[in-house]
Amino acid sequence: GAAALCLLWFGLAAARPTVRDVKTMSEWRKLLKHHAENTGLPVIVDFYSDGCGPCRQIAPHYKRLAEEYKGRAVFAKVDVNLNHAVSSEQQVRSMPTFQMYLFGKKRTQFSGADVNQLTSVVSELVRESKLKNVEVTLDAFKAFYAEVAPDKVDDEKLLQLLVRNGKGGGPGHYALVEALKKKYAGKAPKTQPRAVEESPAAAEKPKPAKAEAASATGPSLHLASVDQLEAELGRRREAEEERRFQEASDDDEDDDVHTFPVYNATSAPAVEQLVIIGAGPAGLSAAIYAARAGLRPVVVAPPVGGQLQGKGVLVENYPGVNGTTGPDIVFDMQKQAAEFGTIFEQDLVLSVDLRSSPMTVRTNQSLIRAHSVILATGADSRWLGVPGEWDFRGSGVSACATCDGFMYTNKAVVVIGGGDTAMEDALVLARTSSAVTVVHRGESFRATKVLADRVLGHAKITVLWNSQVVAFEGSRVKVLPNGLTVELDGEGRVVEEDLAKLRVKELKARLDAAAVDTASVVDKEDLVRLLRAALREGADEAAEEHNVLRRVRVRSGGEERVLEAGGAFVAIGHDPNTNFVKGEVDMHADGYLVTAAGSTRTSVSGVFAAGDVADRVYRQAVTSAGSGAAAALDAERWLSEHGFGAGPGGLQQVEMAAP
Repeated sequence: GAAALCLLWFGLAAARPTVRDVKTMSEWRKLLKHHAENTGLPVIVDFYSDGCGPCRQIAPHYKRLAEEYKGRAVFAKVDVNLNHAVSSEQQVRSMPTFQMYLFGKKRTQFSGADVNQLTSVVSELVRESKLKNVEVTLDAFKAFYAEVAPDKVDDEKLLQLLVRNGKGGGPGHYALVEALKKKYAGKAPKTQPRAVEESPAAAEKPKPAKAEAASATGPSLHLASVDQLEAELGRRREAEEERRFQEASDDDEDDDVHTFPVYNATSAPAVEQLVIIGAGPAGLSAAIYAARAGLRPVVVAPPVGGQLQGKGVLVENYPGVNGTTGPDIVFDMQKQAAEFGTIFEQDLVLSVDLRSSPMTVRTNQSLIRAHSVILATGADSRWLGVPGEWDFRGSGVSACATCDGFMYTNKAVVVIGGGDTAMEDALVLARTSSAVTVVHRGESFRATKVLADRVLGHAKITVLWNSQVVAFEGSRVKVLPNGLTVELDGEGRVVEEDLAKLRVKELKARLDAAAVDTASVVDKEDLVRLLRAALREGADEAAEEHNVLRRVRVRSGGEERVLEAGGAFVAIGHDPNTNFVKGEVDMHADGYLVTAAGSTRTSVSGVFAAGDVADRVYRQAVTSAGSGAAAALDAERWLSEHGFGAGPGGLQQVEMAAP
């Protein structure tokens, strides 16, 4: 009855979260619409995943930026795994991806954990917002025209002109002022900062249910008709949804998000005892052991990368670890190393000089001198080098199924390779993709039997033996302002699509993506006309363009065949990341570092190698961690033997027991 429709109002949160968690498409559209129409503040959005290492690394920086610009910009985040609708509509293809909106338009987008780029773009948008987010009041407008053109002073017409250029102010008022300056020799009406309106939910004041029922402005619920009750219920549902959005929890404040001690050249010693280059299991294990020895090691590595960092599948072969993913293991290692005194320089090493004394390590931001160095830079993904691979990197072709697999939900995908990495990728993708095809050049897998058996026995996975990828093929698309995409030809012109071939369900899905209401439209021809009109909107405007993978061309048994696929994952191994030390230390022809038998010592005194840079046989996280511990032990002994101390009393002697 009517009583069941009476909803109690709850108090609203006094303060909004620093970073808003956008959980639904409705919340997404309201967020952009509100700040486009009412506040004019820039909206910064972080598309992330909990299983993405770079996402977790940049999260503290993102939150600090949100706190710094609070009141001048709005920061939000979208979990691509929980809010697939928004991430799919925005065609987010790698993580983290940052989108920036101002005055209702997407101004820029980039992927990667680049703190400097993020800071620079936010600063510029805030500056532009402050400059253009102004208001010309009616009184100021009248005063201006009274001075320059008294015959045009008409309250109603002037008010209409102001409203037409933006109700309440904004970039339209700024453009109006600039136009008037040109017309009237630099003279223009006075402006004031635009008054920022709070959201509809924040403006609501909670009222007792009884008082509201008796309100003169709303229906008396016990006397209301069914139509009035339904209208009131809809209004309250919308208000409650808005309230929940405003009260969205800020997950970035969780206790497990830490900011690790950061290297500061001004307060650091002139020469460090030990620098560890690399932050995978080898580098972090070395850091833990070295920190417990009182060496205060500096770990130099960008906040991305590492094979273990990119594994979202459960790690089952690391002793003592059950039901945990790779990024979680790496994160726990970082916390443990930091607790014992490790310092982190989260930057890429540009060059090293290992022949000088002290040795030097140069990054984009610093020059670090050290008595000893541990090289633990791991390995990079190996690529096929076939046509189209580079063109579609990040737009269908990937080397990280854990990072990018969610984007191909309910789509066919291809995995290339026959080792453990390929098996793990195939199994991860089989959870969400409609079909997985593994392309392998041999007659049997190199992978461990357990993983190979799982792949061969999986109903959604097909294997093509003795096959090789010849090319990746696809098309280039343009993303329109309304979210729809159009395909472009080789000269950048829009390719006409035969919309009549689409089913009604497909037509409605695409119109829904463009926020076009189709609830009352049942005729297919009307849907086609609506979609055609939506596709024409903004088709001639400058907009984001990117490639989209459509097909993978494969050669099997001397014949070529085409696999229709939305995504392709290259998992054919890795190359040791040692190019930056070529000419500095001895290495094998394939790039693996040469170490002395039974030791981690390299050809240069005081330089040690740990993990995949020196291991072409095992290449496992657990063996890397073990070699990292060994490298720290070797480095500690070397420093002691050469008389390098941690202070006036010499090198601190701390027992380095096994954890």
